Amino acid sequence: MARVPIVMPQMGESIAEGTILRWLRKVNERVNADEIIVEVETDKANVEIESPATGILASCLKQEGETAAAGEVIGYIEAEGEELLVGEGRESIGAPGRGEEISRRPERRFEQRIPEVDKAYFSPYVLRLAMVNGIGLEELRSLQGSGVNGRITKRDILEYLARRPVGTPSVEGMVGKPAPNGAELSTLGKVVPMSSVRKTIADHMVMSVRTSAHVTMVHPVDMSKVVDLRNRYRESFLQRHEARLSYTAVMMYVCSRVLPDFPMINSVVCGTNIILRDEINIGCAVALADESLVVPVVWHADRKSFPRIARDLTHLIYLARERALKREHVERGTFTISNFGAHGSILGTPIINQPQVAILGMGAISCTPVVEGDRIVPREMMYMSLSFDHRVIDGELGGRFLRNLQEHMESLSAEELELA
Repeated sequence: MARVPIVMPQMGESIAEGTILRWLRKVNERVNADEIIVEVETDKANVEIESPATGILASCLKQEGETAAAGEVIGYIEAEGEELLVGEGRESIGAPGRGEEISRRPERRFEQRIPEVDKAYFSPYVLRLAMVNGIGLEELRSLQGSGVNGRITKRDILEYLARRPVGTPSVEGMVGKPAPNGAELSTLGKVVPMSSVRKTIADHMVMSVRTSAHVTMVHPVDMSKVVDLRNRYRESFLQRHEARLSYTAVMMYVCSRVLPDFPMINSVVCGTNIILRDEINIGCAVALADESLVVPVVWHADRKSFPRIARDLTHLIYLARERALKREHVERGTFTISNFGAHGSILGTPIINQPQVAILGMGAISCTPVVEGDRIVPREMMYMSLSFDHRVIDGELGGRFLRNLQEHMESLSAEELELA
């Protein structure tokens, strides 16, 4: 029998490791080639790893909850039968004495799948993280990497930033002290380890607050016309386009029409430079059942009709909740919308999704008495909150952007949204 390794795959340049969620087979159980054998959680999404051969699961080197680097062997299959899956083809192992040779061959095949990288190789995510925190290339090269072959990982950068002198005092004497161990924590209550996705979100949010000078402005918007349009056309729109006529989709459409006139709000900070993006790719924060968060992106929203935006958004939300998003679904965003009003929150101050410079928050829509001239009338009101990077955007620009969003939203028609 040939011993075939199960290898943690390389799942994108910016993903250096994965956490074992669960093994779908137990040691000594039989598995088939191409059968899904283990589920892995990465910074971006969940990934299913298939068995490289038919045989018996001989060992699981990494247990559930443990992390493995890309290219690392996480288990072994004792291959059986007359054929063994190697790469994309099969080779006979029926000849006596060839087992060890065939075993070595697939092991070399899997080892060579991951290119050798040296310490000077940095993923785009690491370079961006270093750039926005003012870490130069020489300083970056001086760090000790914990990834494969000494590669610098996101975690290495964040740990370095945590101990890097910044000239600020400690908070309540806690900064710089060792983290409490498990026994100390258990005396406080039930200990629930963060998932990889939750740790990534935490790292990204702290890095964003540390990087950008956050300012939030709030504008009211009369959603009465939009509410009426949604009530009248929701069912017919769903039947015609197989998409939800949602308030988030409407806001994404309006933002895509206003952003071309405000290139600074659709920009990215790169060191001491500001890049005015040519594309308008709008992300939407989607909460998942496990209380994690992803931000799929609708590319080129300014070139798409409202029905197309609604279809794309409906599909991306479905993929997100099915854990089926691919890397390209969450990349290249230039602006983000967060609808925290779905659960009744009236107002919020969202954190910027780096390296973007602004994020729009949508509060709950509620029937509110509004003074119009000498009358008090009921109106469906919503508060929009724009958090922006004050290094790039000032209050005057942020205010004009919100006012334009407000005016466009309040003047929408069934013809413009192609509802009739």
